[in-house]
Amino acid sequence: VNQKGGCCKTATSMQLSGTLQKAGFSVFVADMDPQNTASLWSLQADPETPFPATVLSLAPLREAFLDKLVSAAKNYQFIIIDCPPAVESPVPWAALMAADLAIIPVIPLMDNVWASKQMEEMVLRARTTRRDRGISGELHAGYLLSQVRRGNVFESCEAALRKQAQLPIFQTRIALRNVYPESQVFGTTVHSLGKSPAVAEFDALGKEVLDMLGVKMPK
Repeated sequence: VNQKGGCCKTATSMQLSGTLQKAGFSVFVADMDPQNTASLWSLQADPETPFPATVLSLAPLREAFLDKLVSAAKNYQFIIIDCPPAVESPVPWAALMAADLAIIPVIPLMDNVWASKQMEEMVLRARTTRRDRGISGELHAGYLLSQVRRGNVFESCEAALRKQAQLPIFQTRIALRNVYPESQVFGTTVHSLGKSPAVAEFDALGKEVLDMLGVKMPK
């Protein structure tokens, strides 16, 4: 979730879904972006080797999409909600009312850092609202540094985020790599394209997510 467009929400959702599936979990991706990028991504897959997770566009349902996820929760161990890049949409708030974890992808550039503050405030407000309404379960949350590159500009922007952030930042950093958009072309994730540093990045992120949620790896 993040109202900033192009900050890797869909890429994170899709790559993480493949990571969790490879670890032995069943995964459902709810595509809540009207652009349907996640759904189109999955449709690029060869019919003989479909996308590793179930991906379905529920964007037309808006906040009512949660009703559809009730049945999906019976059949999948993880549900990933790819939220739209619009803070005024009712979808991010509805998602935060139901989620166990909110991942806020941020590219270390100042426009991303500025925009992330509004989403951070929404997450903190959602935590209070959940407590007030008696919604069970803690809303974990954290920033994910994405499309990370070397250079003084990126380092200073990352430092600015770390200075102002009221939420933790994942230790895993997702670098800018050609293999990420390449996996879109083939309708898959980096795990299906051979060994690469990108695989190690998302394996590390998957472990952090499981640890944060207190979920053990399947036997």
